[in-house]
Amino acid sequence: MPMDNFFSFPSSDKNIWLQKVTEDVKGKKNIEEFFQNIDGITIDPFLTEAELSDFHEPLDRLFEVVERGLRLNIDHETKNHEYIKRFLECGASALQLDIKSGIAPEDLLSGIFAEYIFMHLICKDKDQALLFSEYMENQYKDKSTLTFIQVENKIVYPLQTIICDIDVSKEVIGPLSIFLKEAEEKIQEAKPYRCILNVSIGKNFLLSISTLRAIRILWENLVAKQGFEGDIPAILTVRPEESELSSDPNQCLIEMSYLTLSALIGNVDVFYGIHSSQETNHLLNVLMMQHVFIEEGKLDTIKDPLAGSYMVEQITHKIVEQVWQKYLEGENSK
Repeated sequence: MPMDNFFSFPSSDKNIWLQKVTEDVKGKKNIEEFFQNIDGITIDPFLTEAELSDFHEPLDRLFEVVERGLRLNIDHETKNHEYIKRFLECGASALQLDIKSGIAPEDLLSGIFAEYIFMHLICKDKDQALLFSEYMENQYKDKSTLTFIQVENKIVYPLQTIICDIDVSKEVIGPLSIFLKEAEEKIQEAKPYRCILNVSIGKNFLLSISTLRAIRILWENLVAKQGFEGDIPAILTVRPEESELSSDPNQCLIEMSYLTLSALIGNVDVFYGIHSSQETNHLLNVLMMQHVFIEEGKLDTIKDPLAGSYMVEQITHKIVEQVWQKYLEGENSK
């Protein structure tokens, strides 16, 4: 057999290849089910060279390195600042603190160098948020630019900062469409200097990665549409949705391993690990896992590491297209 015939391949016509795959499956499963994802997002199994040219350049990340940390529930047993210091001493550079009512800022933050830590404080009421804001003003006088204080769905410290809470742990298209509508209203009302995109992700590995990438594109599109031309930097902070995690400690750690991977590969700025038990030793294991992925795996060395992964790029773009179209339809119906 001549060498040129030996190495020849059939045409890359998509219909021919799809027919071949269908024959190989032998009717055991509908071929479309192999390429169907959540929310009706269908993946094209074959891409031509012309279609690949439509893909975006790698997406930027606001921070040079991913801030690694934990989400902690602060109650009256864990309100002492020594509790927080334990995690900081073990390398946490970001903390999201869900603070119960009646906890004073002096008890929680005394001796904590907030100018060097990315902290997101979630207060239960306006009075508590005011106390924490006054504490930050008195202690740091604008020296801390990495501490954010939230009450309800609003950032009260520092000023000219908005927050968008986005839960994509179960669905994607619907929540992202709501996010765009709410973000538009907040931009028009507050004329913000910055935005925090506080995202809760679920356990669908590739979909979570694609969704996080899509959120960056959607934010850029929205800001451009509002006429700000990218002048509102968005800090993409991510945590797993707590209700999605197993109550079994060991199973929870396994789940946290690929949730952490989703966030890191999804090109986030800040990641808050959690554990269903909230026990200190389990939380430290979650933090150590991040250290391994970042320090040994170097997963934050390259921004947008899955740029060029055609499957992930497809899902990303289809999410963007569907959400943006839904957003525009809502705009036109006003």
